[in-house]
Amino acid sequence: RCAGDTRTRRTSMPPKKAKKASRSAHGALRVGLHALVAVIAIISAFVAREGGARLFLWRVARIPAIPDAENAIFVGIAAYCDRELNHTLTDLFRKAKHPERVWVGLVNQEHKSVRDAPALSQWRAHPNVRLMEFDPEESKGAGWARSNIASMHRGEAYYMQLDSHHLFVRNWDAACVDLLKRLRRKSPKPILTSYVNNYPENSTDVSQLVKELPWRMTAGHWMKPFTGIRPKKIQYLPAPIESHIIKSVSQPDPQISAFFSAHFVFVAASWLAEVPYDPEMYFDGEEDSLGLRSWTSGYDMYYPTTHLVFHRYERLNQTKHWDDHPQVFHDMTISSTRRLTAIIETGGGPFGSDALGKFGLGKVRTLEQYQDFTGIDYTRMWISTRARYGEITARRPSKMVPKLWVSKEGHFQASKHESGFEVWEEWKHKGAILGPGKDGKPMEAVESMIVSKWNVTKRDSAPPLPNLHMVDTTRGMEMNLTPEGAFYRLIADANATDGESPPAAGNWTLMAYGYWM
Repeated sequence: RCAGDTRTRRTSMPPKKAKKASRSAHGALRVGLHALVAVIAIISAFVAREGGARLFLWRVARIPAIPDAENAIFVGIAAYCDRELNHTLTDLFRKAKHPERVWVGLVNQEHKSVRDAPALSQWRAHPNVRLMEFDPEESKGAGWARSNIASMHRGEAYYMQLDSHHLFVRNWDAACVDLLKRLRRKSPKPILTSYVNNYPENSTDVSQLVKELPWRMTAGHWMKPFTGIRPKKIQYLPAPIESHIIKSVSQPDPQISAFFSAHFVFVAASWLAEVPYDPEMYFDGEEDSLGLRSWTSGYDMYYPTTHLVFHRYERLNQTKHWDDHPQVFHDMTISSTRRLTAIIETGGGPFGSDALGKFGLGKVRTLEQYQDFTGIDYTRMWISTRARYGEITARRPSKMVPKLWVSKEGHFQASKHESGFEVWEEWKHKGAILGPGKDGKPMEAVESMIVSKWNVTKRDSAPPLPNLHMVDTTRGMEMNLTPEGAFYRLIADANATDGESPPAAGNWTLMAYGYWM
C-alpha cells in the first residue's frame, strides 16, 4: 500500500469456499421450500377433509361457517320413516320471515327407495340443508339421532329442535327470536319449550288452529313399572293454558315452566355444547333428562302463550321406531330409564357427582333445588298438584272449576268449544287397559291417546267440590266427574222397547278414582 493511502484492501473468500457456501444456502432454501410445500399440502388436505376453509375455521377457531351467524337459526330435525317430513321442511322455509337465515340439520332414517324419490331427494341439493341419511336398520333412537344433529351446527346463534311433523305460523322465526330476547330480561339463559298444539291429520292450514288456547306441559303421572323396574320418569301431558293466565299477561309473554319438550325447543345455540345430547337416551327419559340437566346448568324454561308451531301427535297410520325394532325398543327403554336414575343420582350443583361427566346434572343448581322449584320428589316418587296442573307458581283461580281431572289410568282435560259445546277429551295413558283384545286378553294402550270426546251438559259452579256432567252420544254414555271419582252409565234409547236399553235413571258405575287439578 502506498504512503498516505488510507484505503484498506478487501479480503475475498477463496473461490472454492464461496461456491460451497452458495450451495449450502441454496440447499437450505430448497429444504425450507419443500417443508413449506409439505405443510401447505397437509393443511390443504386437512381443510379439504373438514369440508372447506370455512368449516375448518369453525372447527379449529370457532369462527362461524355461515353468513350473518348472529341472526341465524339452526333447526335440528330427526325423522324416522315419516311421510310428513317433506311438507314440514317446505312449510318451515315458506313460513319463515328470513328463510336465508334458517339452516336445517336433518337426520333422515328412511328406506333408500323413499330417500331417492323426488320428494326427499330434492333436499340434498338445498343450500341451507345439511343432511345425514341412514337406513331404518341403522337407527339407534332419538338421543342418537339428535346427538348427530348437534355435530352439524356451524355457528348459528340460535337452535330450534323439532320433530319431523310440524306446521308453522307465518314469520315463526322472527317471533321466536323476539320472544327469546324478551326472556333475556328475566333470565340470562332462557329456553322456549312446550308441548305445542296438535294439528289434524293431512291438515295444511293453521288459520283455525291459531284460535285455540295454546297448550302447556303438565306432569301427568309416573311411568308404570315394567320388567321389575320402577322408572323415575314422568309421563308429561299437554293441557290448554287457562284463559285467566292468558288474560293476566301482556301478550306475547312466555311463562315460567319446569318441563322440557323434545319436540319444540328454541334456545341460544350455546346450549348444544353446555347440555350435549346423550346418545344413550332412546326415547323414554329423554325429556326428563334434558329438563333436569338444563335447569341444573342454569337454564330457565318457559312456555309460549302464543302459537308458533303445531305438532302432529297421534300419527296412528305411520310406523314408529319401536314398531320396526321391538327388541331394541325393549332393551334401550330399560337402559334409558336406568340411565335417567343414574343422572338423577349425580345430584347436580358444585358438589354433585361427576360419574356421568357431561351427561350428568349441571353444576349451577342442585337436584334438591329443582325439586323445591317444581314440587316433584324423585325419592318418594311424588308429584305436587301445581306440577300436575302445569303451573309451578300455583296460579289457579279461586272461583273457577279446574280444567283437568286425573286418574291412575288416564285423564280428562278441557279441549275447546265446538259448535256451541264445551268439549273435554278423555285420554288413556300408555299401558292403560283399553278393553278386551281379539284374543280375549286385555288390550293395553301403546301410547297416551285420546279415546273419547265428551260434550259438557252441566257443571257445578261452586268449587272446591266441582261436579261435571258430560255425554258422549257416539258411545251412548254419560259421565260424571267428581272429587271422588269418575262415574258413568249408558244413555237410555228413547225409541227402545222395555228391556232393550237400561233406564236413564239407572245406577252410576265407578270407572276410576281420581281428582281435580
